Amino acid sequence: MFTSRILCAQVLSAGLLLAACTDAPPGMVVDPDLEAMEADYIIFGLTNYLTREGIREAVVEADTALVFQDSTIVLLRGNVQLTAYHEELGTEKAFVTSDRGRLDTTTNALWAEGNAVLIIQADGRRIESYELTYTPEIDLIQSDSATVMYDGDDIIEGTRFSSDLNFERVFIQNAQTRGGGVRF
Repeated sequence: MFTSRILCAQVLSAGLLLAACTDAPPGMVVDPDLEAMEADYIIFGLTNYLTREGIREAVVEADTALVFQDSTIVLLRGNVQLTAYHEELGTEKAFVTSDRGRLDTTTNALWAEGNAVLIIQADGRRIESYELTYTPEIDLIQSDSATVMYDGDDIIEGTRFSSDLNFERVFIQNAQTRGGGVRF
């Protein structure tokens, strides 16, 4: 009786083992949103060096990049970052973050959209807007959306902003200041 139970258990185990071997392996699980994208290439963990005449001007990073063969525009998604550098010194001069963006690979222009933040390294000024456009060809960073700049204790709010890329001429349209300091 004991031997027949062992034999029965062995036959049952062998049958289960054979059944397991004939099952097809599970297919790859793909997020339906990702599968529906019509990009020719999807890059995860993009780092792109923006140069002019062989000199590094900036580095763009993003969690995901969507590349299309018939376009010079790369769509950036998730934690988009741009670090701009001083051409002569090679040190960081500004840092931009946003939720998503578009990078023009022919002009190195970046449109940062969604919670866009610019931090100017030299003096710590912080500029927040819905979107920012970095255009190195014409030495400009700007926003056509409502903008808030934090400059020390001062908070400057306006309807748009623009600046040269050395941040010597920062202009906030319709600026209203609130906060601690008054300048003369």
